[in-house]
Amino acid sequence: MITDLDENSFSRFVRSAEKPVIVDFWADWCQPCRQMLPLFEEAAHVLADQALFAKVNTQTAPAVGFQYAIRTIPTLILFFQGQEVERRAGVQSVSQLGIWLENIRPDGPRL
Repeated sequence: MITDLDENSFSRFVRSAEKPVIVDFWADWCQPCRQMLPLFEEAAHVLADQALFAKVNTQTAPAVGFQYAIRTIPTLILFFQGQEVERRAGVQSVSQLGIWLENIRPDGPRL
């Protein structure tokens, strides 16, 4: 499952998550974002036991994009325990996202 976040729900969702959260910052007009969508949906299904998946439309929630200095889309940010761990720009495969999650320890943000 992918959760759509906006300016009202973003902080609460990321801070209260018990698992790592991967957030996809995207926009309707962005072709690479459209390429990323089925991969992100598959990752959300395959990796559901390891992480939560969410999306932020930078057109409808510009304050969140501004807060995280989103310059290119798609940008994916990995949060753990409410903190940004790392970010990646561009289309990411399901296996790349899985490897990314493997680098998160249960007791801290990085290996």
